[in-house]
Amino acid sequence: MGYFDETKAAALAGSVVRASYLVHLDFATNARRLWLGHGLLNAGGYEWSGIGELASISGIESAIGGSAPQVTFGLSGVDPNLIGAALATSDEVKGRDAAIYLQFFDEAAQTLDNPYAVWLGVMDVMRVQADGPTTRRIELTAETLFTRRASPPWGYLSDRDQNRLFPGDRGLEEMAAMANKTVEWPVFKS
Repeated sequence: MGYFDETKAAALAGSVVRASYLVHLDFATNARRLWLGHGLLNAGGYEWSGIGELASISGIESAIGGSAPQVTFGLSGVDPNLIGAALATSDEVKGRDAAIYLQFFDEAAQTLDNPYAVWLGVMDVMRVQADGPTTRRIELTAETLFTRRASPPWGYLSDRDQNRLFPGDRGLEEMAAMANKTVEWPVFKS
């Protein structure tokens, strides 16, 4: 069947494809499930809020040639509490999960099966912009899961770090003695 089940494959085979993006943003204080349609949508066992908060999604690309493209979400008409959190702390978003799904619909605008994940990543930076004296808009950037794949792990290959993670583990206690040590191989005995 490929990537999609029979129901979605049949919808894609038609001359008209009805679909919308669904976005899950796992903010620290209040996770949001948003979609680009109107009103509330029940899909995949969750309730998604329609037009109002999610205004745009840009930069959905495949990571080709080692690149790790960013996705930018435009949020408008947002809750004042979220704006306050955006201005006060980066803990609200930094390193938190973000996901984009594709939801298919039939001719009667009813959902077809569950949403299909098209992008997974982590939120990075949230900026607040003023559009006049009373309107605020948030721009949220997120990175793919591959962004920090070349970064070193949080720690060293040392006995101290190993014991911090696994108390009593003696697997690396001779590691310091191995630094700058030359071992000849094979050893021939005469």
